[in-house]
Amino acid sequence: MTDLEKIGYTGNIKTIKFEGTEERKEESVENGYRVSNELHLNRNNMISELRKYTSESLNEIHTYIYNDNNLLISKNYYDGSREFVSKSKFENVLNDKGRLTKQSEFKSLGNSIVDSTDVKFNIFPDQITEFIYDSNETLIQYNVYDNPTSNLKSVIELRNGEVIKNYLLVGDSEELFGEITYFKCEEYDENNNCIKYKLTENDSTHSYVNVKIEYYK
Repeated sequence: MTDLEKIGYTGNIKTIKFEGTEERKEESVENGYRVSNELHLNRNNMISELRKYTSESLNEIHTYIYNDNNLLISKNYYDGSREFVSKSKFENVLNDKGRLTKQSEFKSLGNSIVDSTDVKFNIFPDQITEFIYDSNETLIQYNVYDNPTSNLKSVIELRNGEVIKNYLLVGDSEELFGEITYFKCEEYDENNNCIKYKLTENDSTHSYVNVKIEYYK
């Protein structure tokens, strides 16, 4: 499973940038950009670098390292000036079809500002992601837990290869926590990848995400 599959995109994408704007029904003007995430992908359609912007200022950079089987094994965190902050390692669980079903991230201990290979990691995962497939081994949902004791999980559902909604569930009863955000693509590019989403919450609040895509030539 590639990182592009997880977000509902296909093709030889080099970079993809999500720029969020917000517009509420009760307001007559559109607010400015809220946050932007820019993904840089390798030739295997896996994320090599994530850049996070707020108000058009670069705040965070994450770099990703994979093994020969295209499984994420390590991640480095930097600030907006590319100063090293921390790193993490990953454990991956596959099903009998070789599909990724669980990925656990273990962050480094301490406050080292030096990118060293001699790093100790937390024995408990800081984040766990579960991947769920249909009978055809197509990804239809993934659940994200901030830590193994978290009472909340973020759920992302996909249909026909596209993200359709995102919401939080709480407790063993899995009751809904907050609003459900529904995703609807309003515009596609020539490769049938979405370049504009309309997001709608239960309270009828609308937001929009514009997507800029650069393909490998």
